[in-house]
Amino acid sequence: MTTDSKRNFSRRELVALFLGAIATPGLAATDPAERYVDKIASEVMDLANSGARGDALRGKFASLLNRYINLQNIANFALGPYRKQLPAGEKAQFYNLFSNYAAALFVYYVDEFQGNSLEITSTAKQGNYLTIDSAIVLKNGGRQKVKWRLIPSGSGYKISDINIKGVWLTIATKDRFHKVLSSSKGDFDALYAELKAAETW
Repeated sequence: MTTDSKRNFSRRELVALFLGAIATPGLAATDPAERYVDKIASEVMDLANSGARGDALRGKFASLLNRYINLQNIANFALGPYRKQLPAGEKAQFYNLFSNYAAALFVYYVDEFQGNSLEITSTAKQGNYLTIDSAIVLKNGGRQKVKWRLIPSGSGYKISDINIKGVWLTIATKDRFHKVLSSSKGDFDALYAELKAAETW
């Protein structure tokens, strides 16, 4: 387990990456991908401003994230070479823990998600993905550039990755998981303990 100071830094870094999916929309979106982002933003802000906290809010964020973000793909990528070592009977447990972990990040920093706005600067197709460049206008007047990577899903989209400060969420989570599993010599109980710790934040 990491020390508090190191864990808090990593936690803030990861939630900043998720932030790309939760900023409040600015001007009305003009295409389906931007309208999709607007919908996510509206629902997240409703949760952030609801006054709910703790387990109840974490459960609502987990439900929202699973609807809009391909968390299972991110979780699989984060395991890297250790994915082959994940016991088949423990996959459901791992995905559930990862979902709760991601939701816990939002709850921990929920106050930072209130009153923000988003400006979309460009939308471009890159292979199978659609990349949206944007800038979050923060409450203190600062601006944070964010890239969202969307992938077609049914008749709409799913968020497959987020980039903030030049770092992709998938890469950041993979690095974190690799450190835990490398230290434990592939013992997944250590990773489960890391993910379960989010319930105490």
